[in-house]
Amino acid sequence: MRKWIFGLLAVAAVSVSAQAQSPEKGLKTGYIILHYTGEVLPGQMDKFKQVVAKVIAAVAQEPGTLMYEWTLRPDQKTFDVTELYKNSDAVVAHVKHVIGDFGKELGEVQKGTGLVVHGSPNEEARKAAEGLNPVYQTPIDGFVK
Repeated sequence: MRKWIFGLLAVAAVSVSAQAQSPEKGLKTGYIILHYTGEVLPGQMDKFKQVVAKVIAAVAQEPGTLMYEWTLRPDQKTFDVTELYKNSDAVVAHVKHVIGDFGKELGEVQKGTGLVVHGSPNEEARKAAEGLNPVYQTPIDGFVK
């Protein structure tokens, strides 16, 4: 009986120790999700789709951009862009890249209506996104596989 109790205590101690040393998970690991919403300007849908295709092809080359998905809502004018970045540096690099290379073209075919930021971007990433009037969400708990 004594061996069983000591064995149980040893397993519990190892379990508590492993939990204390386990790495952070989810958005606490540094990942950042941006959810950008916009509207296609009247009469610009064809050009919008052409510009979006160019932007997506260019962004696919960014090493810190892990996911980048544009979707169109049923009203056929509102769109969403869901973006997953490895860290704050990747967000900064992406914003500089897209604004620098495609800002004028995007401005001719769409207008932004909202940006929601999930994760904990650093000050530089917050500054890069400030012109988009972001709303910041605070991570509670979760996981990324």
